[in-house]
This record gives sequence, structure tokens and C-alpha cells, in this order.
Amino acid sequence: MSHFDDAAAAWDDNPNRVALMRTVGQAVMEHVRRGAELDVLDYGCGTGLLGLYLLEHVRSVTGADNSPGMLEVLDRKIADSRLANVRTLRLDLERDAVPDERYDLITTGMALHHMADVDAALRGFHELLRPGGRVCIVDLDSEDGRFHGRHAATSVHHHGFDRGQLKAHLERVGFVEPADATVVTFTRPVEGGGEAEFSIFLVTARRP
Repeated sequence: MSHFDDAAAAWDDNPNRVALMRTVGQAVMEHVRRGAELDVLDYGCGTGLLGLYLLEHVRSVTGADNSPGMLEVLDRKIADSRLANVRTLRLDLERDAVPDERYDLITTGMALHHMADVDAALRGFHELLRPGGRVCIVDLDSEDGRFHGRHAATSVHHHGFDRGQLKAHLERVGFVEPADATVVTFTRPVEGGGEAEFSIFLVTARRP
């Protein structure tokens, strides 16, 4: 069982996490076209905090994750609210074949730094998008490892990202028009005492 399977049941109990994903959702909708015709893939969806926020603005949301525990929580939310236009998909783009479905928008909120093979994820995003579709990546700006601390060493593969390098990487796999914006800057306690400042970015790009 993975760290995320263990954490799934209590994931939404953290009010800061819930509030952050709402802020992320607002930032995404400020940078993409709204429309009842948009089909969204929320990759690394966790319990669906971001995808369910986007749902009121789009036609459908598919929540994809490699954690059965997280998807189980999201499945319960879907059933409890009788959501006909939300579904879950177990998917790991670092290992699995890209599925046949195609989407107009792909979002990933604070998930990319948990992926060892970023290139595989970005290539998968490009293939999963319809022509003209957009990817929205929300993640940490480069930091010194204090955001997660030592307890998350096995699940964290990157201490944030350099925006310029990430945009260049998106172009290498076929995306165009990469752009970035700051979603939020905040301070939080860190191991060893005291606080540190962190920032979260939104990088967008389009599949031609």
C-alpha cells in the first residue's frame, strides 16, 4: 500500500489543502476558456478536490490517479452526489499505455513533483489532448526540500520545478504557447523550527 493509499481516508480533513485546491481551480479557470463542451482529465486527482471544483464550469471530468485508495474516496463522492458526468480512471503514465480517450483540458494539481519520469507524463498529456487542447500544470516553484520534509522522501521525486525549464520541456514534447503565472505565495512551518516561504505556479501550454 502506498503513502497515498494510507493517507486517502483523511486527505480532505486538512482545511489548508482543501482551500489550496479551490484557489488552484480558480486560477485554472482564469487561464482557460470556459465552456459546457470541455472534457477534462484531472491527472493525479487524489480525492477529486480540483476536478470537482472545475465540474461546474465544464462538461465532464475524469479523475485519474495511480492510488486505489484515493480513487475509492472519489468514487464515494461521485456516488453520494449522484454525479453523472464524473468518472474515475486508474492510470499511471510512467508505466501504463496511454488510453484511447481524448480530452480538451488536462489539469494536474501538486502532483508532478511526485512523478519520477516527468517526460513520460508530459508526453502522455500531449497524446491525451485533442488538437487545440490545453494542459494546466500547478506545482511548486523550486525549493530546498523543506516543503515536504524527510517524512515524504519516498513519494517526492522533485523539490519543485524551474518554470523556464518546465516550459522548455513542454515545447520539446510538442506543446506550444507555454506561459506561467503565480497562483499563491505562502509561509509554513518547516522541520527544524521556524517558517519558510513557498510559491505555487500555474504553467499552461497548448497542443497544436
